Amino acid sequence: MGAKLGPRLHPALKSIFRYGLLIVLSTCCYFPSRTGTFVFDDTVAIVKNKDVTNGETPLRDLFRHDFWGSNLTDPTSHKSYRPLTILSFQQEISLFGMDPTRMKTTNWLLHTVIGLMLPKFFSIISWSRSRKQFSFEYWAAVLFVVHPIHTEAIAGIVGRAELLATFWFIVGVVVYSTLFGSPQNRTSLWKHAAILPSIFLCTIISVLCKETGITVLATCAALDILTHITGHSPVKSFLANRILQARIITLFIMTSTLIYGRLWIQDFTQPQFRDKDNPVAISKGLTRVLSQNYLYCLNLWLLLCPDWLSFDWAMDSIPLVRSLFDYRVLFVILFYMFMISLLLRTRIRNHILKGVALMVIPFLPACGIVRVGFVIAERVLYIPSLGYCYLIAFGFDQLFEKVDTRWIRVLVGTGFFLVCLLFVVRTMQRSASWATENHLFRSALRVVPNNAKVHYNIARLATDEGDKRTAFTFYRRAIELYPEYEAAHMNLGNLYRDERNYEMALKHLKKAIEFHEDFHTAWMNLGIVHAAMKNYDQALASYQRAMRKQKHYPNCMFNLGNLYNDMGNQSLALATWNETVQQDSQHIKAWNNMVNVYDSANMQKEVLAVTDRALRHLPGNPTLLAAQATALAKMGRYQQAERIYSDLIRTNPRVEKYHQNMGVLYHRWGKLEQAERLYREALKLNPDSQMAKTNLAKLMTSRQIQTGSF
Repeated sequence: MGAKLGPRLHPALKSIFRYGLLIVLSTCCYFPSRTGTFVFDDTVAIVKNKDVTNGETPLRDLFRHDFWGSNLTDPTSHKSYRPLTILSFQQEISLFGMDPTRMKTTNWLLHTVIGLMLPKFFSIISWSRSRKQFSFEYWAAVLFVVHPIHTEAIAGIVGRAELLATFWFIVGVVVYSTLFGSPQNRTSLWKHAAILPSIFLCTIISVLCKETGITVLATCAALDILTHITGHSPVKSFLANRILQARIITLFIMTSTLIYGRLWIQDFTQPQFRDKDNPVAISKGLTRVLSQNYLYCLNLWLLLCPDWLSFDWAMDSIPLVRSLFDYRVLFVILFYMFMISLLLRTRIRNHILKGVALMVIPFLPACGIVRVGFVIAERVLYIPSLGYCYLIAFGFDQLFEKVDTRWIRVLVGTGFFLVCLLFVVRTMQRSASWATENHLFRSALRVVPNNAKVHYNIARLATDEGDKRTAFTFYRRAIELYPEYEAAHMNLGNLYRDERNYEMALKHLKKAIEFHEDFHTAWMNLGIVHAAMKNYDQALASYQRAMRKQKHYPNCMFNLGNLYNDMGNQSLALATWNETVQQDSQHIKAWNNMVNVYDSANMQKEVLAVTDRALRHLPGNPTLLAAQATALAKMGRYQQAERIYSDLIRTNPRVEKYHQNMGVLYHRWGKLEQAERLYREALKLNPDSQMAKTNLAKLMTSRQIQTGSF
């Protein structure tokens, strides 16, 4: 692999070819599948995250909130703190709008840039002075660019956290490498004074993009030590190098400072994960030890053979290893035998130790030392795969160099080429799966068929698409796999409610609350079912219980207003809806309900007052503008109503309702020709509109009618 391939190229042409190939490979893997939608965590972290969608969110608030937009010190926060990643989303959306294709393109470009940085990065790791046209460091970069394990970090938009953290991880190591100096370690004090603060800043930026950035300093320390100690007397050579010791102590102090600062930001509180998200983390004793070590084997296997790829590995996707007699213990033994035999390769130990350090140290935050909310997450292998790609490319290079027979060299080179080709094909296939949620969720059925969360997400998506048969099937299957799945019970209950099967709806909603007593959404939905069954007292109790669990709950407040309205207490309903819009000024249903109550009572001044308030928060909303125009028409203020309806028709020319209502306006106004024209235009858009037919018939019967009905 490291030998010359044909005539020696001009250095400039060689660079163009080398880096051009990396760009082409990255483009082949990810560019065709950039189109798609927001999938999985993208919806919560981006689409529904006000820190992202509200471009006016103060910068200081971004540094107080977690990745999902909640206060970092909130007891329910997952403590994922990535303000610079959120800032990148916010600025991109402010400039270009909510465009998933553009955002996926940005991720692809970041991955490409990282790939272009890697030949230099890997040459620093190996401390290589190679003059080969294509050294193994370059082939390690090729392997990284095409590896399928990276698909989640690139095709999933929230994976940008990994990409940004990795970028600054690489920059940090490259900057720090200037301190490696000569083998005698003759580096000036002034150079240390300049470089060490710079690497500290790079680490801070990386940490603010993703928590794994904290490992930059530890990685630099390991590479520094492995570059300068001798293989036969490592301890002695380390103790003899005072400058090296001072650097390592400085890096340790910096790391400790960052860890303390990170914990201080979250008020030294721990994240609260659900047990089913990571069963290994809550297991005890021998089961915990065996299961956690088996996960290490699986992570390595995903790097070696990235076929089993899934967006989620929670619940019983990977059953716990509870006994030494479990056959999977054999894989754990083989894993450690392989690692030990690798580290005993004395002649090339330095290269191997560097590769292992680069693979293991960035993985430490996810290795189970601290509790995390996932069993396996492919995106967290983005940085550790740097070490893996380095080791694999180095291994192929060693095979290539050790054999003299030409055909064997061709065989080794062909083997590496085929590995890269298979990775390209698999990456293209996997990135296509990340284009839409339907493809993504169903692709997981092959890998983790017993994961109830996979079935739940397929059912949830089917519900959104109106495919109730599929939704019923997969919700039931999710509950079979995990009978205590409270969210599946709640959503299945909601489906039964939509089918007016209230008894089954109550059964599943009560199950959801039984398994999770503080499930405020289930309490609210239980109230909705009771209200539909006219069980007003029970509905009221359910809504009140929901709001005790969730203090700021505009949706529940809205439904409580509906309950009061059903009970005939319009004044209390109006007060409750008013409280709803105070909690959520863009709650359009609450605004509309207030408008409808006032309109039914023929209180047109109040309608105008409500719509004026609402339009300050929802400018240009057509439903509110139409209600305002209708109120003005009923008050005889025809010219003002005409201007509003004209604007609505101009901006929404295919909406039959606006043509019809403007026809009624002209009918009332006595402009019968214009009224007839608008009625006929409404009927062209919707030939089945009974109201347009009725009004047109009245108009044609008597050209003298001056009023119509809205």
